[in-house]
Amino acid sequence: MKENHHFPIPKEGGQVDFETLVQPHLTSAFRVAFLIVHDYHLAQDAVQEALWEAYQSLYRYDERKGTSFRAWFIKIVTHRALNMVRRKKKTEEYLDSIDPGQNPLESILQKEKEQQIWRAIQMMTLKHRSVVILYYYEEFSIAEIAKILGVFEGTVKSRLHKARKLIAEKIQVNKETQVFTEMGVNMHD
Repeated sequence: MKENHHFPIPKEGGQVDFETLVQPHLTSAFRVAFLIVHDYHLAQDAVQEALWEAYQSLYRYDERKGTSFRAWFIKIVTHRALNMVRRKKKTEEYLDSIDPGQNPLESILQKEKEQQIWRAIQMMTLKHRSVVILYYYEEFSIAEIAKILGVFEGTVKSRLHKARKLIAEKIQVNKETQVFTEMGVNMHD
């Protein structure tokens, strides 16, 4: 059987090689994988598997179906990362560096807020975490996320709504715990 590796044609015309096609999306792909698996090496593995799968199945990509190459590739990355999580449940916390141009106190307060949100995201089920990562961190549209995950747009919207509620509840619990701790009340007696 003859393989047909049809590469998407850029606007200028002519064909592009696979590396040129995926290169602009590698940082985003790694970020998606890392945010899902919480492990640097597993994220690298997920992206590597996704690259191999994308290369092998590139002939199935058809931009005329209304999906951008980026969305098609990130869908593969997302599925490889989800498979990694299913194989290994251990996670690590995702930390960004502190912005050197920001006031140190503001930077610490902002970092604490981000960490609270991230801890809440980590505690979510994979279906909610994936939607949050793709929507807020990778800025995919509801329609694109639905295609990536193979679900209806309404399902994406309901998962985002539930995820927002979970984050708000977790932050509220953290605030209440902090108030009781500051008052000297031990909540674990």
